Amino acid sequence: MKIDSDIESYTSSTEINTEWMDNIPTYEESPLVPDLGEGEIDHSLMQHYSYKYMCQGNFTSPVKKENLKKCLEIGYGSGIWMMEMASEYPNCNFYGIDIQPKTPDSTFPNNCEFIKDNVKKGIPFPDETFDFVYLRMTMIYIESNKWKPVISEIFRVLKKGGWVEFLETDMTFKSSGKILKSIMKFWIDMFEAKKIDPKLTRQLGTILSETGFINVLNKKYSLPIGSWAGTLGKIRSQSLDIWLYVTADISYKNLGFDTKEEYLKHIENLETEYSEFKPYGDQYIAYGQKPLN
Repeated sequence: MKIDSDIESYTSSTEINTEWMDNIPTYEESPLVPDLGEGEIDHSLMQHYSYKYMCQGNFTSPVKKENLKKCLEIGYGSGIWMMEMASEYPNCNFYGIDIQPKTPDSTFPNNCEFIKDNVKKGIPFPDETFDFVYLRMTMIYIESNKWKPVISEIFRVLKKGGWVEFLETDMTFKSSGKILKSIMKFWIDMFEAKKIDPKLTRQLGTILSETGFINVLNKKYSLPIGSWAGTLGKIRSQSLDIWLYVTADISYKNLGFDTKEEYLKHIENLETEYSEFKPYGDQYIAYGQKPLN
């Protein structure tokens, strides 16, 4: 794991058609991309384990574990974070909100409650309900002008002295080769067309402070991708492979390929490219505490 304070970006002259995105439902109807089925669950699980490896646990904020009675996860996806936390903290009740949940139908800890809802319309809980609120790869799917209202809602439902923690990405890679650059430019263009600026993740600490949080930390982790980097790099490579496979129907034409098969064959070269360029991707953790007074 490499922690780096420098921000590096890249530019490309490649033109990508984004007109097709006009037919994607609004966030109120679905996430930015369509339901990707079981493949998205696999991606979510691989992503979970890479971030758990990065954080050396399921969270990094200095929450007093004995104070955990009620926790909320916003954008719980597969539910893996909630279920692991619920097993580790059986005396704490965990609640999750997601607009397109993919949790198991029946097998999960008794202290978990999964709710289908849209956080942009508000958090459906009273003031000062939770000791801890957690979000991971969630803000990246919310329009940038909605970030401050959502964070204000989090502030409202936290108890005094409670903590919030975010883990997000700005979708940038250092030292990336041509294939990875073109793929990431496509996704960044798609997000920006939906009025989502991935670079805003770099400012999460500032937004938390402006909202009224104290003891704020905003830290960048530059994580390797590819088998050249050992266990963490392999996990991240597998996670991205799954994502690229399950989103191939969305991306192959916009990346200039005539067929999906041609695109999938092309991205098989990513591992060779990783070994040559040794890329790192940037992830950001930001947390803050609601004041006691």
